[in-house]
Amino acid sequence: MTFESLIEYELEISRDEASPVRVLQDATGTTRCGVGATVWDAGLVLAKYLDRQTAEGRLDLAGKTVLELGAGTGIVGIALARLQPQSTVVLTDKQELVPLLERNIALNGAQNASAQRLDWTEADGIGCTPDVILVSDGIWARDLHQPLADVLQRTAGAATRVLLAYETRAFADEAEFIALWSRHFRFRDIKPADQHPLVQSEDIYVFEGWRKV
Repeated sequence: MTFESLIEYELEISRDEASPVRVLQDATGTTRCGVGATVWDAGLVLAKYLDRQTAEGRLDLAGKTVLELGAGTGIVGIALARLQPQSTVVLTDKQELVPLLERNIALNGAQNASAQRLDWTEADGIGCTPDVILVSDGIWARDLHQPLADVLQRTAGAATRVLLAYETRAFADEAEFIALWSRHFRFRDIKPADQHPLVQSEDIYVFEGWRKV
């Protein structure tokens, strides 16, 4: 993958105002990586929710492992790696996006983050049970619903916290995914009052889930 045609996107985080999270992206979605190489609003809402949680002392992932599914540019996982430097963050996506993830990790000096291939339709994993799983805009197409539900079931442990954000585009289709997810997980929606006050949208939903016991 070549990076010359990509542009840089910056996201301010509260931990270090002088050094925003920086990622290269294809804002047009026209490279062979498609829309996966684009920064999407649901990812920004999730990243800033994690930022607020950290700033208010409600999130401590020291010694914990975080898995991001469908990481794309990596902006959510890299932001969390910067916010929680004592955590281990594994960013995953299709093989063609791994070089972009590695480039963006290096761009931010996020030594506690790494990138690897993870195909939702295959049984491979990351070699451990994550403490947190992040997903942003992972249900934009119906053919992703069952693979995502399956990979969440395979990778989440009894105590794994799943944070899922998406921008609503087709309510009936999204309800189908929620029904799939609810077979094995219980969850709640994170209200706007608990999200970042300046980075939220009435069209973007954030959910927090755990495996049913």
